[in-house]
Amino acid sequence: MGKRFSRDERHGNHEPVKFKGAPLNSVCPFFSFPPMASSFRPHHYRSMFFTAWGTLGSRVLGLVRDQLITFFFGGGMVASALLFALQIPNLFRRLLGEGALTAAVVPVMTDEHKRAGRPAAFRFLNQVLLRAALFMAALTLVAVLAAWGVSQLGFIEERYRLSAYLITLCMPYMPLVCLAAMFTAALNVLGRFGVTSLSAVWLNISMIGSLCAGGFFFVGGDLVQIAVWACIGAILGGVAQLLIPAWALWREGWRPRWAPEHSPALQQLQVVFLPALAGAGIQQINFFVSRFLALNVDDRSLTVYYLANRIVELPIGLFAITVATVIFPALAMHAARGERVEMGANFAHGMRLIFAINIPAAAGLIALDAPIVHLLFEHGKFTAADTQATLPVLWIFAVAMPFYGAIALMGRALNAIKETQVQAKLAGWVFLLNIVLSPLLAWFYQAPGLAVANLVAAVFQCARLYSLLKKNGVEFVQEPLLKPLVQCLGVSLLMGVFAWGAWRFCGTPAAVWLAEHGTGKFGEGLVLGGIIVFAALLCFALLALLRYPEYAFLREKILRRK
Repeated sequence: MGKRFSRDERHGNHEPVKFKGAPLNSVCPFFSFPPMASSFRPHHYRSMFFTAWGTLGSRVLGLVRDQLITFFFGGGMVASALLFALQIPNLFRRLLGEGALTAAVVPVMTDEHKRAGRPAAFRFLNQVLLRAALFMAALTLVAVLAAWGVSQLGFIEERYRLSAYLITLCMPYMPLVCLAAMFTAALNVLGRFGVTSLSAVWLNISMIGSLCAGGFFFVGGDLVQIAVWACIGAILGGVAQLLIPAWALWREGWRPRWAPEHSPALQQLQVVFLPALAGAGIQQINFFVSRFLALNVDDRSLTVYYLANRIVELPIGLFAITVATVIFPALAMHAARGERVEMGANFAHGMRLIFAINIPAAAGLIALDAPIVHLLFEHGKFTAADTQATLPVLWIFAVAMPFYGAIALMGRALNAIKETQVQAKLAGWVFLLNIVLSPLLAWFYQAPGLAVANLVAAVFQCARLYSLLKKNGVEFVQEPLLKPLVQCLGVSLLMGVFAWGAWRFCGTPAAVWLAEHGTGKFGEGLVLGGIIVFAALLCFALLALLRYPEYAFLREKILRRK
């Protein structure tokens, strides 16, 4: 255990704090940002804290948005068409905005910031923004025209024509949110994580307002028109997502400039962009292929596949993506400075954090599957049969959840050392594996088969990424991760058994009694929430008993605040 903090150390007058024989800032990625990488500073921890809370807010609002979609549309054709239409601009957002461009821009912009300060970094950003805006405007125009043409073809099935029609309305969201991702990436380089973590909040608020306005006040029971209102809400949300981070960056000193000239930094970006596109986007492409195949299975498969995926995205987005987002600029800075040992320590700390959250969360989702889906989505037109169809897909996605979290961090680690070529080759194999398995398994098992194909692809990608890290950055694997992994698996198994038994023998009778006394889903939510809280406390206590490294770190943090 590390030493306790003295009074002087609590006020910042101390040498680097030791933690198990190493400087604390070399163990925790959130305390190793420039320009004070040699000692602990509280605002680095706050970066993670604000990012996690912002992500939690966006995920909760996204859940409310999805609840409204299931309330109005159930598991039918219009729901599937709307969800598929929204996936098209979201695919490009995750590929070009939050995926490849961000993965390629952050290391290069970090180098420019380190070399010549903010003016050089902002000049590089303007060069990227100009080219990205022109490309995305052209791509949007082509996509809108193509989708409109498909929507007018009378010989194809109605769900495809409706999907194409809604795509024409959703596509303007794509360039807005992709450019917004450039602003948020720049803010991350400057250490401003709070604004970026709220990006999806504005989209979800806008879509919730549009769905409520259309569904409750203006169009009555016309499901297609409610879907149109949802598309309008997406575009308005994209405008907010663009303007708010742009204003935050303006306050940091950025000004838009016409920047057609080339630079060495831009040339460096062009070299790494395409490999980063393949590496960062393959998981999203696999999801898109699966959703397209689900749309072809029947009217309900895409909806249940999407909802199961959305449930597991809450813990992934809340913690795994938060860790990857906050640690990425730190890894890039360590790489720019040649601080390979610190970079490896940061990576190991992030992986242990992901283990400690995502593995227990997966066990909890499997143990409490039916009450969670029933509580969240079984209302309006979403029936008990839709809930039962969602459960097996949720189980498979829950098993895959820790792998997705690890992939997010390992991919960022390779991007930090600019090893994007190897990721591109791996992406091709992962895509090939998924594209072979998905149609085959969907033929026999419908939506659960698609989820199994995604799981197999994720396991393969995770194993190969770790092998690539070991080969290209040996510092990443110097700290052992097998023991923490085994500890988290054992703790999660015990916690899952407790949660399952608590709901079966205590939760169900209590929820029934509360429902009989007029509380309805509110009472069910109270009971389920109580079981989840007790299960989480059990998990935390077991990790403490096993002296899990990140539990010790958290205790040091609590002691420091006393």
